[in-house]
Amino acid sequence: MDYLHNTFAIEIASFDEWQGRSRKNNFFELVYILDGKGSQSVNYVEYPYQKNGIFLLPTAKCHQYIIKEPTKFLFVRFTGSYFVPGANDQVDYSSWFSRLNYIIGNHSHHPGELIDDPNDRLQVKRLLDVILFEYELKETCFTFIIQNTLVSILGVICRNIQRKILIGRTFTDSKFADLLNFISFNILDADKLSVSYLSEKFHIAETYFSEYFRRNASERFQDYVIKSRLRIAESRARYTELPLQDIASELGFTDSSHLNKMMKKHFGKGMREIRKEEANTAI
Repeated sequence: MDYLHNTFAIEIASFDEWQGRSRKNNFFELVYILDGKGSQSVNYVEYPYQKNGIFLLPTAKCHQYIIKEPTKFLFVRFTGSYFVPGANDQVDYSSWFSRLNYIIGNHSHHPGELIDDPNDRLQVKRLLDVILFEYELKETCFTFIIQNTLVSILGVICRNIQRKILIGRTFTDSKFADLLNFISFNILDADKLSVSYLSEKFHIAETYFSEYFRRNASERFQDYVIKSRLRIAESRARYTELPLQDIASELGFTDSSHLNKMMKKHFGKGMREIRKEEANTAI
C-alpha cells in the first residue's frame, strides 16, 4: 500500500492466485477490477467479478477473491482516521466526511457490484481512471488531484445508496426527498441540522417544521436524525475495531454509555452486543 495521505492509500496489484493481504480492521476499500475474472467472497458469500467491476470491500475479517483469470486490481483504502476531519486540513472536507459516514451507515456490506445505475457506474469508472492515471504519473499535485477525485466518487456512491433507500417511497411534497438527502449528507453537522437552518434553507416556516417533517416521514425529526447516526454507529461497531468511546464522540453522543443507551432504546441491543455478534459471525 502506498499511503498518499494519512487517511487513504492506493495499491495496484496483480494476482494469478489470491494472497492474503495485511490489513487492520479499521477501514474499508474501494476495489476496481482493471482486468481479469473471478468471484469476490465476503464472509463466505460469493459474487462474480469481471473487468471494470467496482466493489466496496467492508472491514470484514473473512474476505478473499477467487481468481479464475489473472486479475489486476486497483485498491483504494480508506483508513479509520478518514472519517474524521483533521484539524490541519487545508481544505474543508466536512461534507466529504459526512458522506463517508453515510456510506458506512447505509451500505449493505454484502459482496456484489457497488453501483447499479449504468450511467453512474460509467461516471465512477471515468473518475477511477483519473485516479489510476495520476497515481501512475505521480506529477506535481497528484495526491491533491486524487483526493478531490475521491470526493466526487463518494458523491456518486451516496447518490446510488440514497436511490435504493427511497425506492418505492412517495412524498406529497416533492421537496421532502431533497430535505432527506440534505440531512443524510450532513448528518454530523449539528449547525446544518438545526431546525432554524433547515427551515430557512427549504423555505418552511420554523414553527411548522416539526409537524411538516412528521407528516411526511411518519416520525419525529429528532428521532430520524438519531436513528441515522445510530446506523452509522452500528456499522462502526460491526466493521471496525475503533473504541466505542471514540465512535460515540465522533457521532455526537455524550459518551459510550449515552450511545449504548440510545442504541438499546431504538434498536434493542447495545454496542458491545452488536460487536460480539459480528465477531461470532466471522468465526
